[in-house]
Amino acid sequence: MFLESAFKDSLKIEKNETEDDEESIRLEDWDWYKEITASMTPGDAIKADRGLRGWTQKVLAKKLKISVQNLSEIERNIRPISREMASKLGKVFGTSPSTYFKE
Repeated sequence: MFLESAFKDSLKIEKNETEDDEESIRLEDWDWYKEITASMTPGDAIKADRGLRGWTQKVLAKKLKISVQNLSEIERNIRPISREMASKLGKVFGTSPSTYFKE
């Protein structure tokens, strides 16, 4: 889940231990979460993950072993993200590659 992984240091998500609590709503069920994730492109997700870590494009490009120009094009959704790149992004950010790869 993108928001949980992206904001793990600043977003506290409490797990409800009881199933019968009618007031408990899963994060994925909130309308604002659905709207944000539905409208977020893979490039937006990369920019968000990079920004949360305070990394420049240069820093992330070095970690991914690609040029800054390629990263810029990925973030602007000009260059598509391959499965291999999605896997690299998942490893670098500690998230699921599916966050960045849309078929």
